[in-house]
Amino acid sequence: MENIYANDFDISPPQNDTFLDVNRSQLQNEVGMIHRIQVIQNVANQLRRAEEVAEDQPPRWFQNWLTDENAFPSRMETRFNRMETRFNRMETRFNRMDMRNTKTENIQLRSMGFPINIVPFLGGTQPDDDLPEIRSVKDIDGLTRDQCARYLDGYGIRFNFNESIKMKERLRDALGLISVYDLSHHFSGFN
Repeated sequence: MENIYANDFDISPPQNDTFLDVNRSQLQNEVGMIHRIQVIQNVANQLRRAEEVAEDQPPRWFQNWLTDENAFPSRMETRFNRMETRFNRMETRFNRMDMRNTKTENIQLRSMGFPINIVPFLGGTQPDDDLPEIRSVKDIDGLTRDQCARYLDGYGIRFNFNESIKMKERLRDALGLISVYDLSHHFSGFN
């Protein structure tokens, strides 16, 4: 009879809690909860007091910053320089994105047989007015060596000035002229 509640895992059988035990555990939980609430309220009161004190005076780092006469202009100049550098980088990235978007648009236009749009230079400007407009591979084939080199420089493409057909092919690719017709066009050398 003594092994009636024994099992393979040596786990004691469940016991029925008395009403007093249940009440005691509930009271202990309530006391613990009240204690936690008091701790939170104390922390909140401390933070309120710290804010009230802080309202009377500016933070110490700000006071130090204002009292050092040389620090203010140099720090501001440093920050402005950093901001200008960041803006320049952002502008360069936007210009590259604009160039790539126009190139992608040109690829789609050429696949449907339409002439291309003018691709802005890497600096964000349009090609110079004295450069002929390029709307097709035939326009590229009519460029002089100097005009082709100016276009390639504007698009930030490396090239060898002694090449002729390769320069035109690089310009063709940079503008998005990569339809079957454009790729099958055989460029002539420079005049």
